[in-house]
Amino acid sequence: MKIVFDGLTLCGSDGGIGAGIEHYTQSLLRALVRQKSNDQFFVFVLPHCSPKILSFIAEQANNVHFINDFLFKIPFIGRHVYLPMRVASLRPDLYFSPCGQLPLGLFGCPSVMTVHDVSLFQHPEWFSDEMYSSFSTQVIVPRSFKKVDKILCVSQWTQSHLHQQFPFTKGKTSVIYEGVELGHHKEVEHTQHMPFDREYMLCLGTIEPRKNLVHAFRAFERFLSIHPDQAGQVRLIVAGKSGWKTTETEEAAAVINHVWKQEEPDGVIRFIGPVTEEEKWYLLSRASGLLFMSYEEGFGLPILEAMSVGTPVIASRNSAMEEVGGDAALFVEPDDVVATSLAIAQCVLVPEGLQTLREQGYLRAKQLSWDQTACKTLELFHQCLS
Repeated sequence: MKIVFDGLTLCGSDGGIGAGIEHYTQSLLRALVRQKSNDQFFVFVLPHCSPKILSFIAEQANNVHFINDFLFKIPFIGRHVYLPMRVASLRPDLYFSPCGQLPLGLFGCPSVMTVHDVSLFQHPEWFSDEMYSSFSTQVIVPRSFKKVDKILCVSQWTQSHLHQQFPFTKGKTSVIYEGVELGHHKEVEHTQHMPFDREYMLCLGTIEPRKNLVHAFRAFERFLSIHPDQAGQVRLIVAGKSGWKTTETEEAAAVINHVWKQEEPDGVIRFIGPVTEEEKWYLLSRASGLLFMSYEEGFGLPILEAMSVGTPVIASRNSAMEEVGGDAALFVEPDDVVATSLAIAQCVLVPEGLQTLREQGYLRAKQLSWDQTACKTLELFHQCLS
């Protein structure tokens, strides 16, 4: 089967690894290529995409072909007019989009796309006005839902909410979980960017309202209030790029840091900004715990990644996070500061009591691999044609 894979989300805006959708695109494509199937993948990529990423995906593979064209960079025209023309010239059996939308000009080709969540439609207050009112959100994405032949949902929760928001998608969806690769983290040097002179709890992800960092900060501050001797022993590290509507989050951290300034002049809560893939794994593997208090997640990949390196997880009891974590995480209500602070205390003060949870987390991560994701995705591609 000749498959066109939309790889315009294969790298970040700087051509590097990226996160979120970029991480999903890279991980899935690499696992698909690893399946050693008879399928041929023609992958459209942006010209600035790092050669290192491409070689990493295609190592020892002869069934992946990258198509690099600077015209893909042209806003709107590149994706919705020129890209469909290139697709038509290849005459593929299938078109796949990992980013939840199809090109407007795509015709005459069976298609599959991945939907990660529909939070933008159900909770626009969590996003910027530009994101919600954009032509893509209001026109292209709903049109794609109608036009596409099969929809891959990354969780049962995402599938359920997609059906609620767009009832006409019933009958064309399948659930295929995201995955993780065990033993993926590597050693990186200690730098000022990542100070490790003491223990830390970790918040990982783009800084935005949906991540509910304000309540995470308040729970950490309550933990310090009950155990003031820990103010000079443990920090809360926030790793991730700054997204949108970040003022409340930044102000909450500033207030708490001011309260504890005498005990910790550098701040008990520290933002370290975006991190590389290697730095991410280094952070996860050495954290006392991952604090993942989102109001809503279509999947919640950091939960699975933390479990794969034996790090305890404190997560919100909602959306797909319980689906991903199963019995291997400490779940709390997203606004329950008291319960969250107690969970933090357990991670920091009695880590030996969480050994069983660590083992369960590792077993959970073993159940959800990218190879398994790729195998089921290939099955869906063939179902689409049959």
